[in-house]
Amino acid sequence: MQTALLRFVHFLNRMGVAPDDVAADHALAYREALAANEISKNPDTSYRAAVNGWNLAIRRVPGWPETPIALPSRQKKIQLLPESLSPLFIVDLDALMARLGMCDPLSDGGRNRALRPATLKQYRRQLMRFASELVSSGVAPHEITSVAALLTPAMAERGLRQMLSRTDGKSSRQISEMAGLLRNIANILDLPEEMRKEVRELAGKVAHPKQTGMTEKNRTRLRVLQDPDHQLRLLLLPARIFSRETGKQKPYYAALAHEDALAIAILLVCPLRIGSLVRLELERHVQRPGDGRVYLVLAEEDTKTGRSIEFELPPAVVEMLDKHLATRVPHMCPAGTRYLFPQRTGHRAVDAAALAGRIKKRIWKETGLVVNAHLFRHFAVMLWLDANPGGYEVAARLLGHSELSHTIRLYSGMETRSATRAYAELIGRKMRGPR
Repeated sequence: MQTALLRFVHFLNRMGVAPDDVAADHALAYREALAANEISKNPDTSYRAAVNGWNLAIRRVPGWPETPIALPSRQKKIQLLPESLSPLFIVDLDALMARLGMCDPLSDGGRNRALRPATLKQYRRQLMRFASELVSSGVAPHEITSVAALLTPAMAERGLRQMLSRTDGKSSRQISEMAGLLRNIANILDLPEEMRKEVRELAGKVAHPKQTGMTEKNRTRLRVLQDPDHQLRLLLLPARIFSRETGKQKPYYAALAHEDALAIAILLVCPLRIGSLVRLELERHVQRPGDGRVYLVLAEEDTKTGRSIEFELPPAVVEMLDKHLATRVPHMCPAGTRYLFPQRTGHRAVDAAALAGRIKKRIWKETGLVVNAHLFRHFAVMLWLDANPGGYEVAARLLGHSELSHTIRLYSGMETRSATRAYAELIGRKMRGPR
């Protein structure tokens, strides 16, 4: 915070700006000055660091001016705000989400279970996005009065063409998923068969090939981790970070390193999806029966597949967990924060993408290995199948997959090396003859 603010505060002093008068315009002027005078190699990074430092000082420094500085998002958002669309559309969309969130065993479509809140949130965001695409294509917002209005063949095609216009006419996974959702919603709303047929045909034209196995990029990264030395460097990394003397390192950066190391340690023994990891709560998910053991317990609503899963944390990971929890306040979050991986305010969990980025960066910096958060799941299965060729059922349980066939399809062939080695050993024993 101090490093980020020093130059910014000096600039404000030179400008004659009083502390209580500092606003977003002054921060933008600071960015322009950085660029004009070539003070910084990356003016935007220095500008954003200054604004984040100013806003953080409001919470941490007594007497600091109370007015935060707005920081523009770097994301290019296409989705319109709800108030920009017809109120009738928003009401109809909310009604549909409420309907999908309820179990309906008598539904003609066989929708006999409620969709998970995370799924509903994603569907709502996608349909809002598609309505925004139509508005971007020239459709007046008042013309979109219901979800069904998105699904007329003309509207569906127009929205998809608008999305294709940004990808040089080539379909993408995002466009394919959007078209698939439109097709499914048309069935749920029981629209006329002719309309459903045309929407199905549109979805078929932009369908993206389904991923039938692991991506080649992840397979390449896993090949590197087949080396025992590389495996050991990754496995020992969390303990190495926790045992390191912090010395003159600022408390925040030491706590941040411990939090990253704890996340890596948990992913090594509990190969969770990053979304499940960031939502872990101390009272709810970290359970201590009182005999020294610590369990990580996720209920059905906490997992993507709706399957509960439970891990017992090894003593070494429990030691890291307790050490981090004992030292993270106030550097990482306020006392009483319920999340294991919180934002600095402690009010909510850290963003999944942010923690995933930190994990990947930390591993690269410490080991030179390219390991993203999701690769831990593949790594766990690789280790298991290498030691137990054909052990897909245990692998499926480890990952919380709802279907064994999905695990086999995704990881088929991964145990080839251990299987061929085992076969070679068998031939060797046969050649030596009976004893």
